[in-house]
Formats: sequence, structure tokens, C-alpha cells
Amino acid sequence: MNKTLKMIIASVSVLVISYLSYFFYGVIRYSHSSDWQTYKQYMWIFKDSAKKDINTNFCYSYVKERDVYNNFDYRDIYNIVVWEFKDLGNAELKKSTINQNVNLEDVKFESGEILNKNSDMEITISYGFVFNSAINVNLDNYSKIQRTFKGTNYKGFYGSINQMSFSNEKGEHQVLSDFTKGPTPTVFLFYKGHQSFYIIMINSKNPFDENIIKILNLE
Repeated sequence: MNKTLKMIIASVSVLVISYLSYFFYGVIRYSHSSDWQTYKQYMWIFKDSAKKDINTNFCYSYVKERDVYNNFDYRDIYNIVVWEFKDLGNAELKKSTINQNVNLEDVKFESGEILNKNSDMEITISYGFVFNSAINVNLDNYSKIQRTFKGTNYKGFYGSINQMSFSNEKGEHQVLSDFTKGPTPTVFLFYKGHQSFYIIMINSKNPFDENIIKILNLE
């Protein structure tokens, strides 16, 4: 083996090792850990009358220091996401916006992870995402808002979602959600409570409307 070939092999080896080190560093530092117990800490979001209809066999969480994603099954009909963003504990609800007809086809992240892979709602997250003072939701051209509503410490809409992103106060996309079965009836909420900030999503294959939020403790 000549000297040039040895140098090429050595260089390629260094590149491969560097890439793998960077990849595993990102996985270890930024990716969420799946958990089957943390969701219990978020059962307070449901009124007592609704808790008995939560199928705990299908509840789970994805946990990271700065955010916790919780998935609940309600009556085997509704899928409910309660996603806490701890960095936004002091954020003002009015600063979070809902934007329609946003082109999300070219949204790509240099590195990230996918939650709920191969499910009806895949969520791609940019490693090390940052939300400092606000989180905004962006809906693609195939998503439609039918009605908006708000309360003292929440605001949201009922409609159908195809693709949706969460962007920070700089307009930078940090999270991309893809409803893989096409536009899906969904209630979406920004909620400020319990000294933290939450996104709540309720979707179902069966017809429903925004009155579903009556099962939630939003006061």
C-alpha cells in the first residue's frame, strides 16, 4: 500500500469518526428520552370527570430538561398532546401568533430528531431549539382554521391541520409537525398556566368541535 493511499484512508477514517462523534454527541445532548410515567404529573390538565376516560395504556412522554411532550388517549377516540415549554414561563400569551398559508415545504433542519415516527403525526425537532420570549404556530396552505377562540389564559383555534411549524420570536422554524394522513380535525391551544407555557393539541378521526376543551382545566 503506497503512502498516498494510506493518507487517503486515514483522512476518510478521521472524517467518519468525526461525523459519528458529532452525531452521537447531538443524540446524547439534545434528543428526548421516552418515558411511561411522567405523563402522570400532567393529569391535572384534565377535569376529574374526564380522568376516568383516559386510557393510560396508551399514554407516554418525551422528556428533556427544557420541554416535556405528553401524549394522552381519551376515550380511545381523541389523541391529546400537552407539551410544556419551560423556557417560556414568563412569556406573554399575546406575543404568540397563529399564521396561515405559510410555505413549509422547504423547512429542513441541519440536525434533529423525529418524535412519533411512522405515526399519524410525526414531529421533527431541531436539535438545541430555542424559544426565548414567544412561540408562534405556522400552518401550511392545506391547513384551514374554521374558528378561533380565547379565554383568560389561553387562545387557539379549531380547524384541520396538514403541516404545522413552531417558530421562535425571530421567525426561525424550530419544530415541524406533519399529519401524515392529510388534513386532520384539530383543536390547537396556547395555554399559560402552572407557572409555565403549554401547547395543547386535540385531534380525532371522528367529527368534533372546540367544545372538547371543556374536559380541560384551563383556569
